[in-house]
Amino acid sequence: MKTNYLIIVLIFIIPLILTISTLGNIFLSPITYAIWLTMEIGLISTLTFYSNYRKSKEIKSNLVNVLRNYKVASIVVSYNEDPETLKYTIISIKDATGALGDVFLLDDSTHKEKVELNKKFCEENNIKYLHRDNRRGYKAGALNDFLKLYGNNYDLIAVFDSDQRPVKSFFYDLIPFFNDPKIAFVQIPQAYTESNTRVAIGAAYQQMPFNEVVMTGRDVTGSAFILGSGFIARISALMDVGYFDESAVTEDLATSIELHSKGYKSIYVNYPGIWYGEPPKTVDAYIIQQGRWSLGTLQLFKKIIKANMDWRSFLDYFSGILYWFKEGPLTIFEIAAPVLFLIFKFFILKVNPWIFSIAYYPVFIFSLLMFVYSMKKREYGPKGFFYHQFIELLMMPPVTLSFFAWIMRRRVPFKVTPKNGKNKTSKWVALYIFLEIVLIISIISGILWYKSTSLLMLKYSIIINLTWAIYFLFLNTGTFFLFFEKEKNF
Repeated sequence: MKTNYLIIVLIFIIPLILTISTLGNIFLSPITYAIWLTMEIGLISTLTFYSNYRKSKEIKSNLVNVLRNYKVASIVVSYNEDPETLKYTIISIKDATGALGDVFLLDDSTHKEKVELNKKFCEENNIKYLHRDNRRGYKAGALNDFLKLYGNNYDLIAVFDSDQRPVKSFFYDLIPFFNDPKIAFVQIPQAYTESNTRVAIGAAYQQMPFNEVVMTGRDVTGSAFILGSGFIARISALMDVGYFDESAVTEDLATSIELHSKGYKSIYVNYPGIWYGEPPKTVDAYIIQQGRWSLGTLQLFKKIIKANMDWRSFLDYFSGILYWFKEGPLTIFEIAAPVLFLIFKFFILKVNPWIFSIAYYPVFIFSLLMFVYSMKKREYGPKGFFYHQFIELLMMPPVTLSFFAWIMRRRVPFKVTPKNGKNKTSKWVALYIFLEIVLIISIISGILWYKSTSLLMLKYSIIINLTWAIYFLFLNTGTFFLFFEKEKNF
């Protein structure tokens, strides 16, 4: 735990030292600090991603071929989901479960018609139906209520979202991993196959490096975590840590930390065991999803710090916190810095532009090339890269709001990501129109300033800031087009 604190202190102290030594304006010191912190997080993220890429090519565990007699409870958790989508999901889960156990629908729906349809379908298809009149603990609460009532009757619990359908061999391929008594859970990738809007395509490409590289590498370092769906867990291990953690929006991540802190191990198998999955299809659906994920991770700040795990596993978990810092509030400072310099001539950093370029740009270029190289054998390519970058800028508003909600210790109600959102233009489009205009003005101002000055070092500084303004204008323009898309087949 002492190592955890030391790592965190270094992460946040080093930018402070750099801020003090390069401060251009005392009133702009928060921006100066944010810029240095952003660059440091970028470096940490690059090194961590590279390490996970190297690890992802290793084989951690051999699949044991002996299928022991485990009794399985296959669970679908629903809250006002589309009954038709649920039907197809439950049928696929029932086919996969077979004689290994039972299938349950934990239905927290509040729409009376959906409740009646779900109940009738379950009665007709020998599915065990459980309905709660309250949403205590949300998804984690529903799972815990089930485990407290029926957990002793089963060895393993498999959890699926309403749009996550397992292949028929799912359990026979994955259950043998539990022959090791220290394995607490086995997780597979969450597949997105129904990508028929630009937002959905971007979300699918965004998940690809995470599933293919990050989680596969974390399997080797011992820090792969539950993704909320498409996993099998040992019930006795869940009971040992007090069931699923209900204190955070992301109960899956919180529970994983508890299990790893207790010495349990996890398995991540990069295996196509899910054949159907719906990503968020609209901007608002995506924003709800990212807001929930980011808030849930930020809520675990203290839990991660206090976690009893080795430094590498801790860094893997804490890099998740840093990721949300960077994609939310720090992105605002990244955009603000060149704008303030080019339009208002505010000097954010007092540093030689040549030294800055030599120190920073090679790292930035390496991170891009390494990222693209790591995905070269996967269906990603330039299209995936650009979609990934565009949709990450769309994360800025919800993640920033989550950051402030976390700082102010606000309890934000759990929101399910809409599966079939209406094709209407999100109100957030106004923000990206504003950014587009501001960035264009800053670029024009920078060009005029460059032409009017004869100071060589100032010209270099203007070029650096123009580069960033143009870069963000490109990203913002791509993100802007995500708002105007009707569902169709690509």
